[in-house]
Amino acid sequence: MDPVTIARSYVEEMHAGAEASILGGSAALGRSTPTSDLDIAILYRAGGSNYAETVRYRGWIVEAFIHTPESLAFWYEKERTLRCAVIGDICARGLLLTDHGPGKQWQDEARRYMRQGPMPLTDAERDLRRYDLSCSMDDLLGSSSPAETFAIASDVFRQTAELLLLRHQKWLGNGKWAVRRLEQLTNDESALGLLAWAASIDHDSQKLAVIARDVLDQNGGYAMEGFLRGTR
Repeated sequence: MDPVTIARSYVEEMHAGAEASILGGSAALGRSTPTSDLDIAILYRAGGSNYAETVRYRGWIVEAFIHTPESLAFWYEKERTLRCAVIGDICARGLLLTDHGPGKQWQDEARRYMRQGPMPLTDAERDLRRYDLSCSMDDLLGSSSPAETFAIASDVFRQTAELLLLRHQKWLGNGKWAVRRLEQLTNDESALGLLAWAASIDHDSQKLAVIARDVLDQNGGYAMEGFLRGTR
């Protein structure tokens, strides 16, 4: 059975008292793989429980996120501070499975929240990210160990992607979602370069360093000598 049918059946059987539910993640975007799970946000009335659980249902792993209006408000604020939206993305871009009244309003509010974007970086936060990326980039260019180069390149890719996304006031993502966030920057040459580098076979360190340097320049430049953390 298709993931949407399975997800709807799960909600109707296991959460019959819910006000509404939304299927998010890869399944909702048509990007499921043989190992994909079903991310389902489930909304109950005010005063209910807030928890997440992982279960197996009809052969599928289901990640169920149980919420109330109060818990959604709490998590939206927390995610905005962390600048990485999970439940917000599920609710905004997912497929409405069941709706006994508040579902459409719930999704409309989530979409407004996602358009608002994460908290902007402060100058101090941006400078610290510049410094961290500058350190990693130096380590990458100086590395002669294939194993260390692999590990450092992973850090440089993540740090560069995050600095670039936050410059555009875009949400961050972990793992594959970092790539999917970058895919939203269709007109940004650095984002396209990062995506091409990630998809390449050789993962050339010099090419990654060039992209990282470009993103640093967009955010105030390479930061090393004279950089101060704290108060002297």
